[in-house]
Amino acid sequence: MTIAKRENINFYDETKHKLSLLVKQIFVFGLSLIVILLLIKDKLLAFSLILSYSLSILLIFWNQKQQQKKKESEKEITASHPRNLLTDVVLDINNFQTLEINQAKEFSLFQNSLPKILNQRADNQNSSSVTLILADLSNAQLAGTNLDGVYLSGANLRNANLKNANLKGANFSNANLENAWLEGTNLVGANLNNARLASANLNGADLTDANLGNANLSNAQLVGANFSGANLSNAHLAYANFKNANLSGVYLWNGNLNNAQLRGANLSSAYLSNAKLNNANFSNAVLKNAQLSNAKLKNANLKSADMSGAQLVGVSFNQADLTDANLENANLEGANLSGAKLNGANLKNVKINQATKLDRKWRLVWETVNQGVKGKDIKNADFQDANLRDADFRNTDLSGVKFKGAILENARFGENQGLSVEMRQQLKQQGAIFEDELGDRFGSINTYDIQSH
Repeated sequence: MTIAKRENINFYDETKHKLSLLVKQIFVFGLSLIVILLLIKDKLLAFSLILSYSLSILLIFWNQKQQQKKKESEKEITASHPRNLLTDVVLDINNFQTLEINQAKEFSLFQNSLPKILNQRADNQNSSSVTLILADLSNAQLAGTNLDGVYLSGANLRNANLKNANLKGANFSNANLENAWLEGTNLVGANLNNARLASANLNGADLTDANLGNANLSNAQLVGANFSGANLSNAHLAYANFKNANLSGVYLWNGNLNNAQLRGANLSSAYLSNAKLNNANFSNAVLKNAQLSNAKLKNANLKSADMSGAQLVGVSFNQADLTDANLENANLEGANLSGAKLNGANLKNVKINQATKLDRKWRLVWETVNQGVKGKDIKNADFQDANLRDADFRNTDLSGVKFKGAILENARFGENQGLSVEMRQQLKQQGAIFEDELGDRFGSINTYDIQSH
């Protein structure tokens, strides 16, 4: 049943009731008048009164008939132009309640016409005047619609299609957008506080400076999305896919990113203190100068991640994989790297303290890179797969030391004990420089001369 038909039925019922009351009143009044006239002996006077009474009744019925025709004409015009009615529905929340918007079958006309209505209003004025609080727009087709600044707080947009829509500055606080299609959508500065976006598709969406505090984006697809400067504090992002997304400068305090996919994502200068990042994939991600103090990164994948200059105080890296990660100038004071894999990781100028938990092998690597080994007994040490770039091993007994797979680019050797000829050749292939060999010495001088000129 359409909205127009239902309103016509309501109108006819109301008219019928009013006419019934009017007839009863006229009947009682007429009966009383007849009794009075029968008591009057003047026949001329009686005839005049009866005639006047009859004409009055006819006039009343004619007037009611004209009003009924006028109302019917207005209803026909409304039914033939549903967009006028629907525009009022969009602008007045009370109409939503009166028309029982939650009954999807009766509201199909509204959903089909909504995109045209909103686009028309957006062309004429600021759509921030459009209010759709608590509206049920589940499964609505709104792709490409201009909803700039629209107020949709608490609205139900589950499974809605908003692909490439303009939602800049829109208010979706407490809204349900689960499984919604928001690919390529403009959500710059939008308010999505406490919104439900589980399993939503936001690939390529622009959420610059958006507010997603306490939002639920678990299992959401966010590939290539732009969250620069966005607020995601306390957000639930478990299993979300942020592959190649821009999260630079994002505020993610206490966010839940357990098992999230952040491969190749840009989180430079992001604030992730107290965030839960267990089992998350940060391979090839950029976390330069990021703040991750007290974050949880147990079993996280940080292969080839750039964490240079990052604040990692008190971070839990238990069993995390930091293979080839760049930690140069990072602060790891009080961090727990027990069981962490640091093969090829750059530990140059990394700041640690006594509270930092680091496996014996990797603490020795850190000492070698940052303090040197002069005067230390490192016989039988295990440097396999370690990043020893620029380290100084001169005048050191290297008996039994293992360098297999180590990065020795520009590492300096000379006057070493415990090295066989074969071992020296292998180390040179790995990038080591032996200054006690004439060729290397002249090579070093020549390189210096070339640079100075």
